[in-house]
Amino acid sequence: MNKCQCDKPGHCDFYNKEMGSQPDNWGWCQGATPEQRERHKVDSIRKEKREMRIKGGGRYITIASMVEDCKKLLIPKLAKMNIKGVSGLPRSGTLPAAVCAMFLNVPLYNLSDGGCLTKAGGASDDGGRRMKYYKEKEEGTIVIIDDTLFSGEAMEFAFPALIREDVISAVLYVNPSKVESVDVYGMTLPHPYFLEWCFFNSKYIKNTYIDFDGILSPNVPYKIAIDDDKYIEYITNVEPYYDRLPTLFECKGIVTARLERYRDVTEAWLKKYNVNYGELIMFPTEREAERNASHIKESGRFKADTFIGSDAKIFVESESKEANIIRELSRKIVICPEEEKWA
Repeated sequence: MNKCQCDKPGHCDFYNKEMGSQPDNWGWCQGATPEQRERHKVDSIRKEKREMRIKGGGRYITIASMVEDCKKLLIPKLAKMNIKGVSGLPRSGTLPAAVCAMFLNVPLYNLSDGGCLTKAGGASDDGGRRMKYYKEKEEGTIVIIDDTLFSGEAMEFAFPALIREDVISAVLYVNPSKVESVDVYGMTLPHPYFLEWCFFNSKYIKNTYIDFDGILSPNVPYKIAIDDDKYIEYITNVEPYYDRLPTLFECKGIVTARLERYRDVTEAWLKKYNVNYGELIMFPTEREAERNASHIKESGRFKADTFIGSDAKIFVESESKEANIIRELSRKIVICPEEEKWA
C-alpha cells in the first residue's frame, strides 16, 4: 500500500484494526512509508497470533467482549456502508444484531422461515420510542448478522433473503477458511472457541466438569463461610447464576471444594433449580483442616486429580489461581470466565 487509504481515524480494512487518534496510529500511518506500513501489518498479525498462543489457541468469549468486538470490529465497517436495517440470524445472531442496530441507529428486522424480513416494531413502526424520529431510507442495505460462522450451514436459513439485491450477510467471528462465504466480518477466529451465551447449554457441556461456587452461584462471603449455621442457610437459599445452569444437556459433573457433609443441602439446591448433571464430587470432610490451611492449593489439586482421573475434556473453574493449578497438573482445557480465556 503506497499511501494511507483512510480519510480520518477509525477502523482500517488494511490492518483489520482500529487506527485511532489516541494513540495517534492514524496520524503515524499518514506519514509512513509503504515499507513501514507493510512492516506494521506483519507485526500486527504476529501480535495477534502471539496473543492467541498465550490464550492457549482459543477464547472464551463473554457477552461483554462480544459487545466490545461489535463496536470495534464490525460497526466501523457497517457504518461506512449505506445500511437501512439490521437483522439477526436466530438465535445467537440476534445478540450482535441488536447491538449493531442500536449503535447504528437503524431499524431491527425479524427474520422468519422462508427468509421473510419484517421490522421489529414497538413504540414506532421502526421499533422503539427513539425510532419515532428515524427517517426511513429509500435506498440502502439490510444486513443479516450472525455471531459466528464456522461451516456456513446456519447461514443457509437466511438464503432466501440473501438473494435479494438489498440484503447482505455479516458475521462477527468467522472461520479463516470461510471468509469468502460472508460479505462483511468482524475478525477471523480459528476453532475451537467457546461462547458465554450458549456454552452452558451446548453439547460441549456433556464432556465438562463444572465448579460450583462462583460458577453456578455466587461465592460464599468469608464472614458467612466461617459460621456453620449461616453457611448452611446461605447455600440453601442463594440464587443461582441463571445463565450458567445446564438444563438442556447433562454436564459431565460438578466438582466442588464444598465439604462432603453438605451433600444433602447441595443436592436439594441443584434439584430446586433443575440443574442437569451427571455426578456431584465434593471435597472429603476429613480433609477439612488441610483445605482450610491452604484453600487455593488444596482445592486446585483436588479438582485437578478428579479431572485427570476422568474422561472429561473441559473444566470450568471460577477462581483464576485455582484454574492455573488445574491447567498445569491436568494439561487439559480449563475455562475461567474471569480470565475470558482457556488454555
